[in-house]
Amino acid sequence: MKTIDRYIYSSLILPSLFGISIFTFIMMLNVVMEIMERIFASDLPTMSIVDYVFYAMPGVLVQTIPMGAFLGVMLVYGGLSETNEIVAMEGSGIGLFRIIRPAFFFGLVLTIIGLSLEIYVNPRALANINAQTKLILASKPNSLTEEKIFLTNEEKGFGFYIDEVNNKNATAKHFLFINKRGNNPYPIVFLAESAKFDPGIIKFKNIEGFLFKNDGSSHVQAKYQEQEVPITTFFKTEKKFKEKSRKEMNLKELKNYYKKNIKNKDPERREDALKALVEIYQRVIGPLASTFLCWLGVLLSVGHRRSGRGISFGVSLIVIFGYIGLVSYAKIMVLKNHVPANIAMWTPNFVLLLLCIYFSVKKMKGN
Repeated sequence: MKTIDRYIYSSLILPSLFGISIFTFIMMLNVVMEIMERIFASDLPTMSIVDYVFYAMPGVLVQTIPMGAFLGVMLVYGGLSETNEIVAMEGSGIGLFRIIRPAFFFGLVLTIIGLSLEIYVNPRALANINAQTKLILASKPNSLTEEKIFLTNEEKGFGFYIDEVNNKNATAKHFLFINKRGNNPYPIVFLAESAKFDPGIIKFKNIEGFLFKNDGSSHVQAKYQEQEVPITTFFKTEKKFKEKSRKEMNLKELKNYYKKNIKNKDPERREDALKALVEIYQRVIGPLASTFLCWLGVLLSVGHRRSGRGISFGVSLIVIFGYIGLVSYAKIMVLKNHVPANIAMWTPNFVLLLLCIYFSVKKMKGN
């Protein structure tokens, strides 16, 4: 490895880590705030909080590694251009692609790391998060109870709503909603005066059950002075619980799920199949963006004019959010407009490749 390569590689590491850290912090902020609320609201085990953050990290890193790498490349090569080191390299006979090469290989390494996280690490981490959440809910149900939020079990048509929470006791309005199936198609809404959360159960007091019909009429169907509902009511059945979500599936499982459901007569099943296909492409195109963004970052930074680090930072943000917007739009095109997934999902990376080629040709002609 030549001196110039070692110099650029060593320069890229810290700014890229800085960029990855910034974007990871921003994207983890909601998770951290939610966890802090749970810490202050209830006595959660410290290790449960640490595990939750640890398992959530791989999914975030998959998204932030390309962003941070692009920002790092822009800062490093922008600094080299600002100090005229790029001009000196070109003046000594070093070609454009020789200057790009360290950043390109740096992007390839990050792509391999991102693919490893996306394919092998993240599905297992998400499975652990779901298991951890179930464990916390069973042992300390009040820790996952929020005001104005429904806890539901779609499979059983069962839900619970709390209007106001006071420490470990829920007070004011409490609704226990059961969607009756079979002989009685109408839902019954149970209004409880208060509810207390104990490990494994929810205790309700002074309950009235109202039967609602389609015309809006209702009458009291049942009354209870006290009732206990197991927390497991809000879990899916064991068979259903073991069925993985799309995020938890590996690529082979996603492909099998897509083939199994794409020709299903149920529109929801077909949409789920398309979402699985989108997930497959997303796991590849996301990490691959690191290579193209590092390449593009060099081309946008290298120049005879002094661009400055501030401008490099601004340009990097514009490109990053533009790329995120393209990926989001591609998903919509697949799910809503029925555009082939292989075309729509590869479009954002294809746009990056075209930009790389365009600026490479433009730079070579300029030289």
